[in-house]
Amino acid sequence: MKSKVVGTLLATALAVVSLPGQAAEITLTGWAFNSGNRVQASGAAIQSGSYNGAAGGFQGSLSGAGLFNTSSFLTYCIELEESFSFSAAAMSGYTIVDGATYFEQRRALNANRPLGTQVAERLGQLMSWAGADPRRVDSAAESTALQLAVWNIVYDSDWSLTSAGSFGDLSSFNAAATQMLQAASGVDRRFDVFALTRAGKQDFLLTSLRVPEPGSLALAGLALVGLAVARRRRA
Repeated sequence: MKSKVVGTLLATALAVVSLPGQAAEITLTGWAFNSGNRVQASGAAIQSGSYNGAAGGFQGSLSGAGLFNTSSFLTYCIELEESFSFSAAAMSGYTIVDGATYFEQRRALNANRPLGTQVAERLGQLMSWAGADPRRVDSAAESTALQLAVWNIVYDSDWSLTSAGSFGDLSSFNAAATQMLQAASGVDRRFDVFALTRAGKQDFLLTSLRVPEPGSLALAGLALVGLAVARRRRA
């Protein structure tokens, strides 16, 4: 029974590799944790130079995205240069791009931004830390801090919002965001990172359970075979 469950999980993870070709639709109806909070972000990596406005996670639904489709979508902004509005109507025309490719394309627009592979890796760590315990991000203040932590990874190479760098924040949420980043820096990445992107519109973060490397799949298969043989011998 155990080997059947493991096999199902591996098959699902492999299927995620094939990203949907059709355009995805995002419907965001409000804040994920009741409200957002105002932040004061700035830095050389931001094309507009600064952002003074609300921040936090959003809730809604995602369709036209293959295995990513969900009626309980929770996401965070990637860009500080674009915006969107809550609505019951879907925002169409989004495509899914793997994180390393997407963030390297963003770096081409501003050399102050970190390497795409680095951003994808660190965002995967951050989301792995947040997802390990739902109590870590379950309030408006914590959601705002997590959004700041996401932006720090997208725009900067350090693990702090208070040290000098390409991104910083002067709001009361920067200390909590820095604590999240420092906790995440020592976490093994369990999530792959993707971007929902559309030219001229806000892009959003998308994650999934990490796809095992082919070698890891082979080792897992051998381990299951070995387990089955050992059980037969004991029997």
